[in-house]
Amino acid sequence: MKLVYYRKQVPNFGDDLNATLWPALAPGLFDDDPVVGFVGIGTIIGMPCGDLQRLHVFSTGIGNDLPEAWRDKQVEYWCVRGPISARMLKLPADRAITDGAILTPLVEGFPKAATGTGGTLVIPHFETLDHPGWPEVARLTGYELLDPRADPKAVIARIAAAKLVLTESLHGAILADVYGIPWIAFATSKNFGITKWVDWTHSLGLEFDLAMIPPPDPGPVLAFGRPAAPFGQTRRFDIEAAFARFDERVLPDPVTLTSRLKGLVKHSPLIRPFLGFSPARTAEALQRLARTTPVLSAEPVRQALRDRMMERLAALATAVQPAPVA
Repeated sequence: MKLVYYRKQVPNFGDDLNATLWPALAPGLFDDDPVVGFVGIGTIIGMPCGDLQRLHVFSTGIGNDLPEAWRDKQVEYWCVRGPISARMLKLPADRAITDGAILTPLVEGFPKAATGTGGTLVIPHFETLDHPGWPEVARLTGYELLDPRADPKAVIARIAAAKLVLTESLHGAILADVYGIPWIAFATSKNFGITKWVDWTHSLGLEFDLAMIPPPDPGPVLAFGRPAAPFGQTRRFDIEAAFARFDERVLPDPVTLTSRLKGLVKHSPLIRPFLGFSPARTAEALQRLARTTPVLSAEPVRQALRDRMMERLAALATAVQPAPVA
C-alpha cells in the first residue's frame, strides 16, 4: 500500500516522521500501490488522496478537513488520534488510541529515552517561523530555538535532550511527552488547531491549557488573525470547545466588503510599527510561561497506549498481507 501523509515544499518534522517510522515498524507493507493507501501521522482525515480508492487509517486525527471528502472511498479506521476523532467519525470508543508518534522510541535511529542534556526549548509552529524575530527571542531568553522544519531525527534528538519544551508545534508537545519531557503549549496567532490538540491531550487523560504569547513580529497575526484569547491569558479548552473550533476552522468565513477593507488595513506596511510587537515582548512572555506548571502524561498511560497501538498495527499487517501460496 502507498504511504499517505501531508507534504509541502516546506518540511515539517511531525509529518515527515511518517516516512521513517512506519516502514521501520511494518517492513514490507509499503509500495506505490495506486489503489490502496495507509494514512499515518497527521491531522489529515478528509485530506485529498488522489485516485486512491481504499484507505487504511492508522493514528491519524481530524481537524483540518471535512471527513465527508472521503465519501467516494472505502475507509477502514484501525485507530485514530483521540476521542474527538472517534466521536466525529462515529467509531467505537476503542478506536481512539493516540498519535502514532508515540511509537518513535521503538525505531532505530531515534532516542530510546530522554537524555536530559539540554535546556529549555522553544518550538514555534513551522508557519510562524516564516516571520522574523525568533533568533532574537532565543538570544534574549537564553532558551534554545528549535526549527520544526528540520530533519525529524535531528529535531527529535533535541527534544529528547530538553529539560522543558515550550511549543506551538503539536508534534513538539507530542514528542516531548513521549520522552517524558514536561511541556507547555502556546499560540501566537489564530493559526492553531485547537481541535487536534484537545483530541490528543484527552487521549492521554490530560486537560488542555493554551497560553497566548505575542509573536516577535506582527506577521503571524496579520496573516492568520489573533489567537483564541487576549495575549497574556491562558485558557482551558474542553471537548465541546474543540468541536466548535473545528467548525470554525473548516468552514470559511464569508467575504464581505467590511472584511476586505479590514484585510487591506491589516496588511498595510504603515500599520506594522504601531501594533506593539517585538522580540523583547515575546521573550518576556515566554520567560513568564516557563515559570508556570508544565504538563506531562503518566508513563504507565503512555506504555499502555503504545502496546495497544502495536497490537492494532499487527492486526492491520496481518489483514492486508496476501495469504501464503500453498
